[in-house]
Amino acid sequence: MKAIRKTKKVSGAELMDIPIPKIGPRDLLVKVKAAALCKSDVEVFEWTPLVQAANYRLPFTMGHEFAGEVVETGELVSAFSKGDRVAGETHIPCGTCRECRTGNQHICSNHMGVLGRSVDGAFGEYIRLPEVSAIRLSVDVDYIQGSLYEPLGTAIHALQKVSVSGANIAILGPGTIGLMACEAARAMGAAGVITVGSNPERLRYSLTLGADSAINAKEQNFIKEIKKQCSHLDAVIDCTGNAGLINQAIDALSAAGVLVHVGMVESELAIPRYMY
Repeated sequence: MKAIRKTKKVSGAELMDIPIPKIGPRDLLVKVKAAALCKSDVEVFEWTPLVQAANYRLPFTMGHEFAGEVVETGELVSAFSKGDRVAGETHIPCGTCRECRTGNQHICSNHMGVLGRSVDGAFGEYIRLPEVSAIRLSVDVDYIQGSLYEPLGTAIHALQKVSVSGANIAILGPGTIGLMACEAARAMGAAGVITVGSNPERLRYSLTLGADSAINAKEQNFIKEIKKQCSHLDAVIDCTGNAGLINQAIDALSAAGVLVHVGMVESELAIPRYMY
């Protein structure tokens, strides 16, 4: 089969012919029907310092946002059958460690694998997917929509760290996940949603998804703008990883406000004003 593989510890990737994966007793063999490109995949392609620090073992097939059709099941698989339509959870949990048993499977202590990083991913014609990491697509979801389940899950997970209902929330970085967080925050009952970024088109689009206002951080002091627009800011969902913006967001937060990190911070994060 064809697959996009990371083979060298330099910028780039290779389109290669490799064997179709062999599955184990608790695995699914999934024919990939649609795959999405995450910013972290770009980081892997470019082999940035952030990725280099993770010390991934090469080679591996890239990609972790996808949906497809089950074409084969292992003999111990019970929840899925040939022909089922599924998306995949990126993180492979063991199911038995403390983190897995307390709802934190994505940070499994036993490090069972991460699709497209430590385990071959979805930028190939087929993927071996552990049954525990498969998510069934509902009948009204097509494969392209299903390939976005993973980033949507990231946005929802971030919002679950906050008491959203009745809260004023600022979302830094209206990329894919930031826009999803914007729409989800409104659906979850946020009293106010403010997006902050530098891309005018994405900021405008956020207003169609439920944002009450959109602030261009290159043109406006977003701390002053937020304080003009709402009496208190309960939470910030940071999807930028920009250390400077994160520190400004802390200044914009009200007392006892919550800052949730989603973006990848490429350097050490220093918070200079942590006492008042």
